[in-house]
Amino acid sequence: MLNFASTAASTWSSLTVTHHAGSIDDVAAHVPTFERWSTANAEFDWIVRRPLPGDRLVEPVPVAGVRKGYALVQHRTVINAVVKALDAAGVRPGEIEAELATTACGERIALSLQLPERYSFDPGDGHEMALRFECLNSVDGSSRLRALVGWYRLVCCNGLLVGTTHADIRKRHSGVVDLTQISPALTSGIAAAEDEKRHLSDWRHFYIDDQRLATWVDGAVRDMWGFKAATRAWHILQGGTDASVTGPFRDTLPTTVEVRLGNAVPGAPKRSDNLYDVAQALAWLARQRHDFREQFRWRGQIPELLGAL
Repeated sequence: MLNFASTAASTWSSLTVTHHAGSIDDVAAHVPTFERWSTANAEFDWIVRRPLPGDRLVEPVPVAGVRKGYALVQHRTVINAVVKALDAAGVRPGEIEAELATTACGERIALSLQLPERYSFDPGDGHEMALRFECLNSVDGSSRLRALVGWYRLVCCNGLLVGTTHADIRKRHSGVVDLTQISPALTSGIAAAEDEKRHLSDWRHFYIDDQRLATWVDGAVRDMWGFKAATRAWHILQGGTDASVTGPFRDTLPTTVEVRLGNAVPGAPKRSDNLYDVAQALAWLARQRHDFREQFRWRGQIPELLGAL
């Protein structure tokens, strides 16, 4: 069971996000193609969406204006490069469970692929870690092409990204975008992730006392993610449940403010006292962001927060 569909993200920089799951071919069927139309403007062209078979949109739809030097990289071209990368790594597409998050007109996509069971492992807490390969692409100039490999913890169908990511490549949409780099990103990411298994297991034995956690939550977490998120982190770490602030912020700290306790966080222990559990709490909070851009930004900040701890 994959979990893009269960993520809290419902927008991507204000654009509505929809989710699809199945094989790579299944999700690729929901990806439109785009054309570049010249305009009378010497600086800009239109990027235009072509209708999908059976689509309600029967006419081409302009989705963005881009500069003349912008390199249009079709989503389907990226997916084909991903399939080639999987084949080069010895992974058959039929072994992959895929999920696709896409904006309404398909101008932005996030493809998440769960690698086969042979790449998974249990770090010692009874909850399996699955290795995923993710690709993000846009045709509207909003973001770079990205490909990254990372561990996810599978708990009650909720994926929790560990605070490290491997083989994160980012390519600007300018000139010629070399998609052949996707294959070495995947293979090097798998190799690095294999090496990290031992480190993730070691994290479970890296003890952190409550005072140190409190100082960190009231300081580094609040400074980077804000008062409310820091408060939620504290109660997840102390009791395994989410929380919402009910008391006044003034003259209080995330660890002392009045709250209303919420639901139990899947896979969270009753009390977190080691680095692995702390990383999972941060990852869960990052995944609860309602916007994909925020999710990826928060995920990228997890190593810095762990470093501060």
